[in-house]
Amino acid sequence: MWNGVGRTVHSRETRRQSMVKPVAAFDSLGRPENLADEIAQQLRDRILNETLSPGQRLPTEQALGAQFGVSRNVVREAIARLKLTGLVETRHGVGTFVKQDIDNRPFEVAQDDLLDFRQLIDVYRLRVEIESGAAALAAVHRTQAQLDDLHQALKALKEQPDDWEAGATSTVDFHLAVIHASNNPYFVRIMGHLSSALKDAVRTLRFRSSGTSRIHEEQLEHARIVDAIERQDANAARQAMREHLEHGINGYRSLFGD
Repeated sequence: MWNGVGRTVHSRETRRQSMVKPVAAFDSLGRPENLADEIAQQLRDRILNETLSPGQRLPTEQALGAQFGVSRNVVREAIARLKLTGLVETRHGVGTFVKQDIDNRPFEVAQDDLLDFRQLIDVYRLRVEIESGAAALAAVHRTQAQLDDLHQALKALKEQPDDWEAGATSTVDFHLAVIHASNNPYFVRIMGHLSSALKDAVRTLRFRSSGTSRIHEEQLEHARIVDAIERQDANAARQAMREHLEHGINGYRSLFGD
């Protein structure tokens, strides 16, 4: 429509259509234990690979419910999960849209990311860079009390070499003790998030390593990290942590045959 002053005025219908692009059919749910989680994951995947692009409106709850074969309440619960992670926003009376600034959403590592081998390795490589740096900082800034905590965490690991589940918990505790010894609150915050997401992955690797020489090798690697931190040798602490986590990546490669 021409408004007479040199500008074209789009109708509401035209603007509405510009916000809506066809959405391909979603995968069958296969009746997983938590339908809302599965729906949220499928939507999340499409948003992150930009099949659903920034600013695009999602299908209505009714339409999504029909596609997935679930109630609107289940769809509403899935959308709520996406809101919490900063991927979508709901505009009252208009609909739910992919956020324009999803690159600025809160940092997250979703549990389902760790089910994909390549993404798991990417997360571990992030750990390599964060934790090797934290170990170097710990060597410089650790207190005596924090050094005592590291020795205690090391002792706990040695006391349960055959208990894979307790060993997994102690392994995470050890790495968090190194992070805390860096005395950098931002390292603590980011690793607090990563550790909660990685616990299951650590448990899996620890279970597969139970009864093998790898458990003894891990004990030696942990001891080298603590020794370097105690000697306040930042370079040695950095290298010891890097080698330890790289061995963990190699363990996952062997486990998944990649």
